[in-house]
Amino acid sequence: MKFIDLHTHSILSCGVDTQKRMLFHAKRLGVELGLCDGHFREIPEGLRGVELKECPLGIEIDASNKNELKNRLAKSNGFDYVIVHGGDERINRLAVSDRRVDILAYPERGRKDSGVDPFIARQAKKNDVSIETNLRNLIFTRGHLRVNALKNVKRHLMLSRKYGFDIIVTSGARSRLELRSSDGVSQLLKLLGFDESEAGAAMTTVPKAILEKKNFGGVI
Repeated sequence: MKFIDLHTHSILSCGVDTQKRMLFHAKRLGVELGLCDGHFREIPEGLRGVELKECPLGIEIDASNKNELKNRLAKSNGFDYVIVHGGDERINRLAVSDRRVDILAYPERGRKDSGVDPFIARQAKKNDVSIETNLRNLIFTRGHLRVNALKNVKRHLMLSRKYGFDIIVTSGARSRLELRSSDGVSQLLKLLGFDESEAGAAMTTVPKAILEKKNFGGVI
């Protein structure tokens, strides 16, 4: 199964490598990449460079309240997919209730729980919003933070099985060295409790459906 990784960054947002270098290394790993270089803003002039003709471009929104989230979502037209940072309960609920949102990232941010409850699970299913499993959040944490991150992944997987919302896996890569191969991601998901079909959906089927929903014109 091929990994379609929709949460990565180049130097044009919060990453350290150029778009070209990120795409080159992703190709060597056999991974299809989406770049979230519309970080918190509209598409700047020249952001979609020549090398991005067949690469989806996403926007990542970190809002502190309802009005800010709505204003930023209103400016998300033109991007191939929309990611919203969660954590705050109001933002989590608003994100999964808005069909303009494709992915809810970090629903557990700053919380003692996983950030996903039955209400959020039902709304995510109803409005076709995927809940993210971000590998960077697992790999670069230590101690009790990693233990909590692992618990949250298992909690999201359990709720997904019960309520039917989609889980999407991403690397969260901010450099070429943080990109992950398809085989590596597949094996890690299985260690986390995903079965073969769940891993395939999180890696390939769900991100592909997001891009098709937004009529992405590139080749994935």
